[in-house]
Amino acid sequence: MIRIMRVGKFIAATLIAILAGFVTNPSSATAAKPCAKMSAAKKVAGISVPTCKVFYATKSAIRYPADSPRVKYGVVVAGESGSTKSATFYDRKNEQMLFQSSLVPSALINKKEAVQYIFQATLRKKKIVALKPVLFVPTRTMLKPFENSQFLGQINNLTPAAGINDSDWIRWNFNTIDVSSKLQGTFVNLKNSVRESQMREPPAPCAPALLSLEGDTKWYSNILGSSESISMYWDPGMHSRMNSEYVVSMGSGITYMSSAPSINMLLKKTVNIGSVSQWSIHGNPMETPYMFTKGSGLGYTPGFSTQTPVTGCSIN
Repeated sequence: MIRIMRVGKFIAATLIAILAGFVTNPSSATAAKPCAKMSAAKKVAGISVPTCKVFYATKSAIRYPADSPRVKYGVVVAGESGSTKSATFYDRKNEQMLFQSSLVPSALINKKEAVQYIFQATLRKKKIVALKPVLFVPTRTMLKPFENSQFLGQINNLTPAAGINDSDWIRWNFNTIDVSSKLQGTFVNLKNSVRESQMREPPAPCAPALLSLEGDTKWYSNILGSSESISMYWDPGMHSRMNSEYVVSMGSGITYMSSAPSINMLLKKTVNIGSVSQWSIHGNPMETPYMFTKGSGLGYTPGFSTQTPVTGCSIN
């Protein structure tokens, strides 16, 4: 009898341990920390909010438990104009929920940077009843995946001047992020002719320097400038609060935009630099070099990829 009781207690203890593991060890749903690297916390309305320094490179860039009927994770847009108040929660599926703006920390009302925070929303009967900021994503974090990369493609010209091609090959190199949270880079073939790839047999085509093609029209320098220095930054809400954009600024100050994920979408996917395929001019596109695209070519990966050596060449 004693032996049977001991066996029974052992089985019961084992079942309790297993069940406890399902409750307290959520490793299958979330990581020990929401980002691969974290940095100093940021305070919002007296709440200490952890800061995401580097995203995870696989599965989801930001990791929190799966949504449930009681708890969801996402971003918030809240504003007040006179007597009009509004607040919207965007979950990881980008589905929207309206709720009371009084739940949002006052420091984030009408603030553009509000969409740089991941919030934990508590729900009751399908309505948000409590809200807490749980993660802050600096603008530089969104640029980290692009460090030491290159963009290979073409520049497309809308109604080009006489003697100007409809498109020409281009290469950008990006290096490191500076103190202003901009990713510094070089417009490689703005002033120098370079090989389109590292192909040696046969040699890759020689892409001419863009400024050598313009003649007296000043077609490219009018928009791109004459400096090879370019920079890239992330604007989490360029034209509206949820209009997330990557922006490349030319030496002339003219900018080109490409769609970026909002951080609520990074709860279910990574930042894929290879998916960034085109950049549109910020302004009037008529009679200008109006768009950069991935293009295609022999011996190289179009769009963003790991940076390769630059090989100079000359046009005969």
